[in-house]
Amino acid sequence: MKGLTHFCTGVAAATCFTKALSMSMATPHSWILVLGGLFGILPDTQDFKLAMMLAKNDYIIDPATPEYLLDSRNPSSIDAQKVADKMAEAINKCWDTGKDITLQMHTVQMGADNWRQYQVGYDVEKNETMVKLGPVVSMSQLPVHIEGTELTGPKEGRGKTKCKILMAQARPSSIDIFNGPSFLFTKKEEGVNIVFLPWHRQWSHSAILGLFYGLLGWLIMGLVLGSFAKAWVYGAVITCGYFSHLLFDFTGFMGANIAWPFMHKRTEGGRFLKASNPLGNLFVIWGSAILVVFNLNRVADPLVFTLSPGKLFGFFWLLPFFLIMLIARISEEKKPIAKLVKKSKLAIKSIPLILLFGEEWREKVQETIERTKGIRRIGAIIYLLLQIFMRGKEEETIAEAITDEQQMENEEEFITDSI
Repeated sequence: MKGLTHFCTGVAAATCFTKALSMSMATPHSWILVLGGLFGILPDTQDFKLAMMLAKNDYIIDPATPEYLLDSRNPSSIDAQKVADKMAEAINKCWDTGKDITLQMHTVQMGADNWRQYQVGYDVEKNETMVKLGPVVSMSQLPVHIEGTELTGPKEGRGKTKCKILMAQARPSSIDIFNGPSFLFTKKEEGVNIVFLPWHRQWSHSAILGLFYGLLGWLIMGLVLGSFAKAWVYGAVITCGYFSHLLFDFTGFMGANIAWPFMHKRTEGGRFLKASNPLGNLFVIWGSAILVVFNLNRVADPLVFTLSPGKLFGFFWLLPFFLIMLIARISEEKKPIAKLVKKSKLAIKSIPLILLFGEEWREKVQETIERTKGIRRIGAIIYLLLQIFMRGKEEETIAEAITDEQQMENEEEFITDSI
């Protein structure tokens, strides 16, 4: 999710505490709700302002430096073969020494707002590193033509490794704007394993660290206020704001290491939402706004409205966004609604197109109908639809596509989190 999205979820989490709402309404300049938002964006701030800077890199490849240029005065004379060979060298060192090796790839800036786009990848069949140079792009990652930036060296290169490459990405990583990615090479019995962005969403996304911040906030405010009994709400807001970030990071692919320091690997996310998806971010922000409204109404005297939580979120949050995504998907695919439903295997028992659905989704919807009633049933079924639409893959091809989709989402989350 984008930074604004995490801030909004943190504020919304803070409004769940009646004490925090009372303080914000009683004091004109109270910052208690903003505190939740600030800790909602803190995990990524720690990542890109601290963890990334502290990460140890054994190999650093900057294609714009003389080592990788045919002409040291011309940044467009990058030799793709030299870059590929250096990547292979890093993997070979990992295999020879048995030590973990981290490789950092740098971007190639060609002007104030322009970058040379290039791709790096790994061929698991031939056990080779791959490099392909691309066009100059703008901040929008769209190609732009700038006189004198035409490539003069080889556009593609391959480096041979001594060992088998394991867990390689299904498609090359595209490197252009902001920061380049890093890769961790770890020796296994059968070859070298590759981990994308080894420093990202590690200790900074630990639930234990969130609890520590909450405890620290409670202690500090207890000393400031002279009463630990009154300061509990600060610790609660800090912890819940932090946890809201972790929760929504798990709707993506990369997930996070929520049990650091007891665990040292990220737990994969649920693959519901893409971090860079505008609709996904809007969906979460709008839901956060509705939660804020609901909580404000909850403490209002008299109540502004009497809608139940199910009706409020069902009619004003889930239903509108389901319709928006349905229209967006139809417009994107440019296919008849029957084919769209068949492709996504939407399983709503009340729709005549049920004949097009697969047995798996029939069972899921039937189970949902049996377990829920009224507005909860509608919300649960819409949730199923959201899962299907956000994945958008045929059942028979999802196993093959999942590695490629996960890599794409990991890269999008990396770029999105850094904004």
